[in-house]
Amino acid sequence: MIRPIYIHGSGCVSIQPTFESGYHFETLRAYAQNTVPAFDPDYKTYIPPMQLRRMNKSMRMAIFAARSALQEAGKDTADAVIAGTGLGCLHDSERFVETLLAEEGQSLNPTPFIQSTHNMAAAAIALSLGCKGYNMTYVANANSFESALLDAQIYLAEHPEQAVLVGGVDELGVRTVQFWDIAGYLKHDTPAIPTPLGAMPSPGEIAGEGASFFVASHQPGHEALGKVTAVETYFDATDASVFISHFLQRHNLDASAIDAVLLGYNGDDRYDQAYATVEHTLLAGIPQIGFKHVLGEYDTVMASALFLALRLFKRQDIPQSLLLNGTQPRSLQRILIYTQRRGKNHGLILVEKK
Repeated sequence: MIRPIYIHGSGCVSIQPTFESGYHFETLRAYAQNTVPAFDPDYKTYIPPMQLRRMNKSMRMAIFAARSALQEAGKDTADAVIAGTGLGCLHDSERFVETLLAEEGQSLNPTPFIQSTHNMAAAAIALSLGCKGYNMTYVANANSFESALLDAQIYLAEHPEQAVLVGGVDELGVRTVQFWDIAGYLKHDTPAIPTPLGAMPSPGEIAGEGASFFVASHQPGHEALGKVTAVETYFDATDASVFISHFLQRHNLDASAIDAVLLGYNGDDRYDQAYATVEHTLLAGIPQIGFKHVLGEYDTVMASALFLALRLFKRQDIPQSLLLNGTQPRSLQRILIYTQRRGKNHGLILVEKK
């Protein structure tokens, strides 16, 4: 069994002001639109203005989140960078294809092509830090961050003396969102963030964007924010309760050992039943927390859920804006995170207070 990895620093850019010191979701930015762009921090804090001008949104968010995580961990750099992304640097990908069509392959600006590759965010982080070590990007739809986290566990098992930056990033495009709309993925019935999950759900999701990165190692240290004990993915779980039950059994746990569970409700009534089944059966009575209704839906939102879980360990209380069933825990020592997207790509992360 792979050993747990300890998180020493975290950084997050999302549609909420998660980059602010001490932010704990008591107050939320509200939106009445679909899609919802990230709430931008002052990127010049970590990125020189001349470099900033040439960077796309994914690279900006990733570098800011990574630098924030390093600062919290008290480090200047990391030995490796491992990232997950579902759609990569989407806006530059769209720009390149549109220009290719418009110019019929002639007189193309190479910058959108260079910055359109999925690994640009991880590469930009490594360049900004001068990190010449292991650099890997995982593209696995809504399991992209979980894949990166699994690789971080394996890498640190082989290099126990090192520290890695691991995270997830996704940005919104323009054309791709139009395709999602045609496919029926987006919500049209009064889209709003925070999504009123207690109201009658309707088809569609509210798309967001963001980046979350973490400094991880095998060393517990005195200032570790928490530890990731286990990560598991499953492409098509017909019964979420069975999937989670087997996961807990493999780690010698039962439902009573979980202090709280983060569930990825996003208000799409076609797929939220997976969470409702877990909420009312296997994990009934356990404090249940939402996150997509305030962060939006995107492939690597699971990284932001991990960021939230670590903040909950620190504060030891659940804001009312996130609490799904009104049950507050006596103590938060072990949190389970469960998500899926459009009925596929189920993911679980078990995270514990160190």
